[in-house]
Amino acid sequence: MTTAPPRGQDMEQTEITRTTATAYFDAWRDRDFRRLRTVLSPDVGFVGPMGTADGIDECIAGLRGMAESVMTDLTLHARVVEGPDAMTWFDLHTASTPPIPTVNWSRVEDGLITRIRVTFDPRPLLG
Repeated sequence: MTTAPPRGQDMEQTEITRTTATAYFDAWRDRDFRRLRTVLSPDVGFVGPMGTADGIDECIAGLRGMAESVMTDLTLHARVVEGPDAMTWFDLHTASTPPIPTVNWSRVEDGLITRIRVTFDPRPLLG
């Protein structure tokens, strides 16, 4: 069974999602939280192995905390985008651990990220 490529409105949404996900990761890596705020919905929800956040202010605070206390860099390996969904596979670099393989799922609606789910093995950070 094959899947038909996206057409019309689906292709437009896919490109909006790709652009938004790219801006999110670029802004986070650059620690540009003002720019990061421009791609997040006011009611964005975040769930990950180290915590949750409800709303843009909590989400920015959590991403800022991770960027300032844990993350030294990100190495993006792949991004798969279909319609409003983006899955990004990357290595989270820290000063105290080997790179941590991580996946981020983002949902984009009306050009803004409304939901973020992240998964990785947090044990290297907790030890």
